Amino acid sequence: MLTRIIDICFSLFGLLVLAICYPLVALLIKLDSRGPVFFKCSRVGLNGKIFQMYKFRTMIEGAEGIGPSVSPLGDPRVTQVGRLLRRLKVNEFPQFINLFKGEMTLFGPRPESPDLAALYPPEAKKIFLVKPGLIGPNQILRRNEEEGYPPGVDPKKYYLETILPGKLAIDLQYIENKSFLKNVKLFFQIIWVILTGVLSRRILLNNWTQILLLVADACLCLFSFTLSHLLRFESFRVGLPVFYKLLPLVVLVRLPIFFFFDFYHSLIRYLSFSDIKRIFTGVPVSSVFLVAFAFFFGTLQGYSRMVFLIDCFCLSFLLTGYRWLAWEYLHYQKGITIVKDDKMNILIWGAGDYGDLCLRYLRKDPSVEIVGFIDDDPAKRGKRMDGVKILGDRYDLQIITQLFKIKQVVIAITKAPAHELKQMICACHDLGLKTQIFMEKMQMKEAKPDLLSSEEPLPTNDCFPNRRKTIIWDES
Repeated sequence: MLTRIIDICFSLFGLLVLAICYPLVALLIKLDSRGPVFFKCSRVGLNGKIFQMYKFRTMIEGAEGIGPSVSPLGDPRVTQVGRLLRRLKVNEFPQFINLFKGEMTLFGPRPESPDLAALYPPEAKKIFLVKPGLIGPNQILRRNEEEGYPPGVDPKKYYLETILPGKLAIDLQYIENKSFLKNVKLFFQIIWVILTGVLSRRILLNNWTQILLLVADACLCLFSFTLSHLLRFESFRVGLPVFYKLLPLVVLVRLPIFFFFDFYHSLIRYLSFSDIKRIFTGVPVSSVFLVAFAFFFGTLQGYSRMVFLIDCFCLSFLLTGYRWLAWEYLHYQKGITIVKDDKMNILIWGAGDYGDLCLRYLRKDPSVEIVGFIDDDPAKRGKRMDGVKILGDRYDLQIITQLFKIKQVVIAITKAPAHELKQMICACHDLGLKTQIFMEKMQMKEAKPDLLSSEEPLPTNDCFPNRRKTIIWDES
């Protein structure tokens, strides 16, 4: 009875928090991708009874029917906003509805999907004799479980053979030794883990350039607003109290909006017009929100609105300017002309210099739709080249093919051994994909597995001469 009272109290508090954050989260989800705000998934509850668990949707619409029921890091089905919600664990908030309905309790083993629960060994079935919980011991020890999948493994098989046995042992131990004091300790541990687990070492290493961009943008936000205040009043003494109050809001309001407009998922070396367009859209939107927040907190009284307008222009050009300078430093252009025949959804394999060349000149024909890249470098996953997203690696090819209806893959890799090219081509042909190789001084002809052998090296280019060349898309 006491447990149920605690569940109801926490669920009511959680539903209040959900009601407050729902408008913003719902807006972000709807703007990011089409589909419902909530996602309902089947889970195994007390005594094996199936119930519908609620979450904020973090995958593209219809993704539940494609791919495994587990989701490793970099899953191409997960949306950009979905990755942020998962990282902050905000996607779990709607489960307070299940808590209020009595389908879940505050503390207990996390509920499992029916297809995976059916594969539990007999001794683990006792987990279903207790009500599943919102907070479980595995959330502390395996806060970022999705990062534990090595590249190239079958996610479901790896989960069942490697991850699940450890999780079951932890849950069984919790069930046998649970107590009120342990639950209290669990509660404070989960708060700490949520706060400290947002950034992991792997995330930092794979996104260090984006983190530098973020820090630079934060500094420029402060500099731009200070400069705008000085240009408007010609002195720091005028409006100084209001200026100090607004300065923290400048960063706290702008940066989340910059995240939403995808400022930090582009590779600077492949900066494009679409990236600049996002800046000149995101900065004015963030200025509107900044004024709205300042008005809400009552800090605008007696302060000139012209400062915000000046700041909007200054910041737009500052953010664009230093990105352009970085691009000038890192980027070198190559000249290639391309001719092609028919329209097709295309996936480019290789997000490097050659992939960039392939993209630039395939784009010259408006009838071609380039869906995205795949690349095995984990640091590039989720980033953009010239506005086109790197959707995943070779192990995500099947899911990406189904999600985006890919019909053709162009392999754009400069130095790949013949046996590796053969593996790529075979992987594409196994999925029924037409495959071509983008190569210098060669016609682009359809690649077939039987044309390649590990003993016969394919010609590859070792350099990028500065002279202009022509690549012909030859379907004959």
